[in-house]
Amino acid sequence: MPDREHLVLIADDDQGVRDALQFALRLEGVNVHAHRDGVELLADIDLPRAGCVILDDGMPHMDGFELLRRLRARNIRLPAILLTNHATAGLRARAGAAGVQFVLEKPLLDNALVDSVLTILGEDDGVAP
Repeated sequence: MPDREHLVLIADDDQGVRDALQFALRLEGVNVHAHRDGVELLADIDLPRAGCVILDDGMPHMDGFELLRRLRARNIRLPAILLTNHATAGLRARAGAAGVQFVLEKPLLDNALVDSVLTILGEDDGVAP
């Protein structure tokens, strides 16, 4: 991606999830900033350099949809991956309408998240997640 670096921003209130996502993405050479909530992510000074955001739909105070809305209100239109515990048809439709590229259900299996991120960053091997 010529105008964005390979920086991925994560907002998830679960420390274990943040650590696991960071580890998996860093193994692929992806720079990651992990945040415990949307407020932290919105305050990240590297937000303009990001190539992708990974958002949890179940965070307290500001869920992934609200965080995405606030990004869009700032005219920040990053590709987004939504993590959820319940990937219902309604949630997938809402996510699609909000511009989310991928909805992934926890627990994350195989390489679905890494494959999704690499697809967004343009480094995939042609295999869709």
